This record gives sequence, C-alpha cells and structure tokens, in this order.
Amino acid sequence: MNITGNRHKLTADGLFLAESGTQHAQSILFLHSSGSNSGMWTKHFAVFEKSFHCIAPDFPGHGKSNSIAWTTIDETTDSIAKIIKNKCRGSVNVVGVSLGGSIIYRLMEKYPELIDKVIIDGASPVPIKGHRLVIFGVTVTSPLLRTGFMIKMMAKGLKVLPEEFDSFKKGFENTSPKSFRRAMVQANRLKSDIDSRQVKIPAFFVSGETESETMHRFHQKFAEKIPGSECAVYPQKGHAWLVEDIETHIELLRYWFFDGEFPVKLRRIS
Repeated sequence: MNITGNRHKLTADGLFLAESGTQHAQSILFLHSSGSNSGMWTKHFAVFEKSFHCIAPDFPGHGKSNSIAWTTIDETTDSIAKIIKNKCRGSVNVVGVSLGGSIIYRLMEKYPELIDKVIIDGASPVPIKGHRLVIFGVTVTSPLLRTGFMIKMMAKGLKVLPEEFDSFKKGFENTSPKSFRRAMVQANRLKSDIDSRQVKIPAFFVSGETESETMHRFHQKFAEKIPGSECAVYPQKGHAWLVEDIETHIELLRYWFFDGEFPVKLRRIS
C-alpha cells in the first residue's frame, strides 16, 4: 500500500504524524529536535520513502502538535511507543537529533523490544558540563522564541544555510515557547539508565566535533559497551551539523541501517 504524502492524526494522543512510503515495508522512525518538527526530515523522506515506510511525529508543543502541551520526556516516549505499535510491523530503525536523541535513550530503556537499530545525534545521556547555563539561557530567551530577531540569531549560531532558513523559521514560529522551555530543560537534565540496563540495541552515536566533551566521552563509552555499536564525530562542526550537510546525514542512515558505505566526512572514534 502506497501512502506517500499523507498525514495522520493519532486519535490516542492527538499528535500529528508525517507518514510516507510503503506501509508494510521496514519502518524508519524520525525524531526531530526541539524547536523543529517532522518537516525537518523532508529530504530524508524523499530518499527513503521509495523503499521503506517512513514516519515522523510532531512532538507535543511543536509543529502541528503545538496545541498539545509538552509534559515530560517519559510521556512523550510513551506516545512514540504507541505510534510504533500502531503504525509499524515489527521492530523499527530510529534516528533522532538533539531532543529526538533524548527520546531514543528512553525508548531503549523502556521499549527495547520495539527497536532494531538507532542513530543518536547530538544528545548526551547525562547532563553536560555547563548545562545549568544552557537551562538559564533557554529560560530567559524562550519568551522571545517566535520573534524574528531571536530566530535570526539562532540561525546564525547554528549556521543554517540560506536555502534552509525559511523552513527553520517556520519550525520555531510553530513551536510553543512554554513547551520548548520544558522540553529543553528536561533534555539538559536527562540521566539515561541504559548503562545499567545492559541494553543490546546496536546504536550509532554521532555529534559535531566541537560539541561537549561530556557528550563525546559518554558516546564513546556506550559505543564500546553496547554490542555492535559505533561512535563518530563530524570534524570541525557543532551541534547543528545536519543542517549544514544533510547529504552526509542521509549517507549515515544508509550506512547504519542498510549496510551502505561509511560517510567519508565523518571520523570514527574508538
């Protein structure tokens, strides 16, 4: 059954879901970053929907789910698990960026039976050094989240490409400032339990080279401990390297989920 281009509202939790590809094929679940929505995966969908079932929810407070208040990471994780159970056949491959990566940690802890492989990009399993300063900054600036000045400042800081700016701007304009603040605070305070749960889901941990040393250290630690896992960085790039180089991110999915070639622009950490 071809379902390319459709959007479905989940009756259970009211979240919007972008869904395309072949419904009964292997599923890829895409989890967006804070201040964004399922639209950030448009180019990924265009590549993978030809052979796979692609799904991407809008988190509470984001995108077309922005009328639903964000509560907790755990509740959002439970909602994502329902999506997998209701929309997918068998276990799924999951990729998440930033906040989406934080959700993946919780999925690995609470619902390992639903997951095949994961890619966690730019998400630390523990609070990074300086996380209190990050939280303070989010708390102070979140009321201005939808203003043109703030959006332009964030775009400059994240090195958003000119051709991607309109999409970036729309993402923040459709984000609830209150939900954004809650989600960011919770993600920066996250303490994952996968280390003690002996999780065996193969994971690829990736981040920009200039991101937190805490994140790099734990990514490497988990990659060494979880069977079949790997770790890499994008040299000389920061938290939003995906925005600067979507093609390399797509290559990473081909490599990790479908045995493609390792992306030449990434550097393995071992």
